[in-house]
Amino acid sequence: MNFSKAVKKLLKERDLTASDLARMIGYTPQYIHDLLAGNRRWNETTINKTCEALGIEILIVPKEKKMELVGDKSC
Repeated sequence: MNFSKAVKKLLKERDLTASDLARMIGYTPQYIHDLLAGNRRWNETTINKTCEALGIEILIVPKEKKMELVGDKSC
């Protein structure tokens, strides 16, 4: 899952809009809408502010470990 999809899912689960997120992190609603639509690229600062506002963190997990975490369904 990419970062935009994960953020959109969280916003929906928490009944928040892209505009709500924009207010929380100090960006314009249009900028956040563009990020979520894939019309702009996320940068480190925007990712960090978004993670802080939503109370999430990004974990780097090797693909082998990811398969262990979600269960390898290829067998």
